[in-house]
Amino acid sequence: MFRHLAMASAVCFSTILSAGSGQAQTWDGRYDIVPGAVSTDAGYAARMFDRQDDVTNKTVLALRARQSGALQDYRLYLGGRFLGSVIHESTNTTGKFPILSRLPPTHTLGTSDTYGVVNEASLNATLTLPWVTAFVQGEYTEVEYPGQDATQLRKYWIALGDLNQSPFYLAIGRKTVNFGNFASYAPFTHTHSSHYFWAQSDDPLIELGYVTERTELALSLLPAHRGLRVVSSPKNNGDYENFAFNASHRFDLRGDMMLKLGAGYLRGTIYDSTIAHHPPGTGINRSWNGAYNVNATLSGSNFDLMAEFTQTEEVWPATGHSVNATTVQGRYRASVLGKPVTYSLAASRGIQGAKGTAWRKMDQVVLGMEMALNPHLTIGAEYMFNDGFVPLIMPTVTAVNGVRSHTVIGGIKLTF
Repeated sequence: MFRHLAMASAVCFSTILSAGSGQAQTWDGRYDIVPGAVSTDAGYAARMFDRQDDVTNKTVLALRARQSGALQDYRLYLGGRFLGSVIHESTNTTGKFPILSRLPPTHTLGTSDTYGVVNEASLNATLTLPWVTAFVQGEYTEVEYPGQDATQLRKYWIALGDLNQSPFYLAIGRKTVNFGNFASYAPFTHTHSSHYFWAQSDDPLIELGYVTERTELALSLLPAHRGLRVVSSPKNNGDYENFAFNASHRFDLRGDMMLKLGAGYLRGTIYDSTIAHHPPGTGINRSWNGAYNVNATLSGSNFDLMAEFTQTEEVWPATGHSVNATTVQGRYRASVLGKPVTYSLAASRGIQGAKGTAWRKMDQVVLGMEMALNPHLTIGAEYMFNDGFVPLIMPTVTAVNGVRSHTVIGGIKLTF
């Protein structure tokens, strides 16, 4: 499956490039498919597809692209992404592979494994009209959650606003909830912060935002339903009782450096039930268990340093302890043989149990490197160390002490 999809994606990609060969274009990833009406922009598409960066503010990213003129009015922008990886893992405990962002059924036997996986094969479209930006994204993935289809209409939203005219916008649709930062500087793997608290809506939400050059504010109203990831509420009756707030502000420092501080709050999370990790639609003895987030990013011309902390307000009934995640990471941008290269180091920890319990914590360290060969093709590699095996599905039953693993990942990102 992995080989066939990779070949199909490469053929499709070559066809798209050759179809545009008669159009005015430059080698920067932008092509006019129908001049003045239908275009591609690989740089914009890559950021909208990216699950590692700009995780929670894709709507703002699109509005800023329109504000800067990168996206023109009265156009349909098409984008495509193939992300595939080959993973080798070894563990000191038979059948226990604690790598994040992979599901337990991936492999359960032996002490080592090598396999290929299609992380995603996606298409998206952005329609730009005066004061209106509409976005939709569909994808195929081999790492879907249990009960989900491999092919999904992942996102669809419409935003009303023009940042050149007003700092306010209104967005409605199915999207990542604007809560936290949750960036991962590693090429492929998430941190504990995003693994535990990245909130995605299943039902359409309503987001009211305020954006200036330095400040981003967002208030989201969420229906009381079980979301795709961390979003949930005690009754899940569909009322707009759940909400999220997120804020960030940038401070310019000396030496071309800047500091970005952020904070957020999500009222309803899945950590409100004794049934972990996917609680029922309704239940007994459940109450709101919100989460708060703080994050900071120090950036220079060729580096970023970031720290993030997220924690539930109350104890998770499934473990008798609050849930928190901490991430500290950095990346450095350089050049090798004239190609942009990013080196990264990310460390994260998730805690959900008391000291002395087998389900207390998990640690992860990822050393990564990524090289952009051209505007459409990026290759990357990771080495990852994991300490602790605590699946967030019945953690008090499935957790095992002393599990350590080493993982090497190589992959490609193909974007148009």
